[in-house]
Amino acid sequence: MVQLEKAMEQYEKLIFSICYRMLGDYFDAQDMTQETFLTYYRVLDRFDGENEKAFLTKIATNKCLDFLKSKRRKEMPTEDGILESNVGTVSSLEESFLEKEINEELSNACRTLKPPYDEVAYEFYCCDKTAKEISKNRGVKLKTIQTQILRSKKMLQKKLEKRHE
Repeated sequence: MVQLEKAMEQYEKLIFSICYRMLGDYFDAQDMTQETFLTYYRVLDRFDGENEKAFLTKIATNKCLDFLKSKRRKEMPTEDGILESNVGTVSSLEESFLEKEINEELSNACRTLKPPYDEVAYEFYCCDKTAKEISKNRGVKLKTIQTQILRSKKMLQKKLEKRHE
């Protein structure tokens, strides 16, 4: 418990800033910061103690990517719906802009990966296709696509962590 408190004291602002940059929403960033430290607490007994900062930023990046992915799947608004919900609200426009910026950053990061990870990551994270759909469209085994998604996620985390340091 002492190690968790020290980590929170030392890295809470860093983790929050990473989450806020990725999510663009103060309250979502707070939630993901808490989720990051909760996950850290759960795996603390397996953590070897090496490079705590990198470990925490990786957890935060994963949490934010997972959150964005689940959020996109839940909310598939039409263009009319976006326009109606954003009329006259500055904060909604800012959130929409930040979300678009994050999506562009994720899309650009996907495109910088080596083949076949670039296309698989783009389809999975930006086009919201499932591993099964990607597998079927490409004629590749599902397990292969799942492995490529996992590897591309790790590569994206490294790229995005470097950009936000």
